[in-house]
Amino acid sequence: RWGRVLVDAVQGKTDLVRFTNAVTRTPSKVEDYCKANSIALTSDYSTVLSDPKIDGVVLATPHSQHEQQIIDAVQAGKNVFCEKPVTLTRKSIDKAMAQVEKSGVIFAAGHNRRFLPALVHLNSLISAGELGQILHIEGNMSGHVGNRYTNDMWRVDPNESPAGGMAGSGIHVIDAMIYLLGRIKEVSAQSFRLVNEISLDDTTNMLFRFENGQTGYLVALTATTPTFRIQVFGEKCKVELIGENVLDIQPVDGVQARMTFPSISTELCQFVEFAKCIDSGKPYPISIDDVKNGVAVFEAVSKSCQERKWVTV
Repeated sequence: RWGRVLVDAVQGKTDLVRFTNAVTRTPSKVEDYCKANSIALTSDYSTVLSDPKIDGVVLATPHSQHEQQIIDAVQAGKNVFCEKPVTLTRKSIDKAMAQVEKSGVIFAAGHNRRFLPALVHLNSLISAGELGQILHIEGNMSGHVGNRYTNDMWRVDPNESPAGGMAGSGIHVIDAMIYLLGRIKEVSAQSFRLVNEISLDDTTNMLFRFENGQTGYLVALTATTPTFRIQVFGEKCKVELIGENVLDIQPVDGVQARMTFPSISTELCQFVEFAKCIDSGKPYPISIDDVKNGVAVFEAVSKSCQERKWVTV
């Protein structure tokens, strides 16, 4: 499903990047789709890795497979774009990124919301000191997946998607928080299933402490109205990102202002940037250190839910 979303975002939309090959365990499910998009289809990943005409691979596979698939691609000299969460553990991400850093290939993590103009502007306000000393950040990325998933799908498997909505959505906000405020160092989390009939927690929330001293709070629900919101509280000003396109700016002393930004395809933006980095050799704008911290926080959330205590990242 998500692989098609990524292809649809790119194919015919830009001259910089094009999907030419697809790999899936069950080719029969996507034969017509691939034919319509002029994509060669196989179930053998190695045939793609050995093709010299292919510059990079895009991984939209179960999270537990990412580590080895990244390593295989890197060893074949391919640039890699990997959907989030890149891996499930700090040990796993360290192993995969060691191969990336040694090889010099371009590695891109699929945190597409980094390309939202509103989020980029919020980051610029923080960097310019417009909010003053940052005290706290809050986020909510929720949705309703009860009609989309069934218990036989891998996304419902707790080994692939621990802590409810974290793998599917919450990890995006963790990355946004790292982008805005820096590394997270401590986590306390809880996760429950209150209404979902599928075996996926519907209520997950967590507290953070950042290396720079700020605190944070995040909610990821899987059985409610779709919500995306981030609030940053500074000594001079509070800024709230509402959805993907609206920023409300409320100074301590002053009049509230609202800024509205254009809607864009963040999926397309991330692949255009990936292609530009391949051509130029410049690193992808989401640093490997940020990717590592995001995965470590994701693992700490799961551990905290299980052990019911604060976990050091």
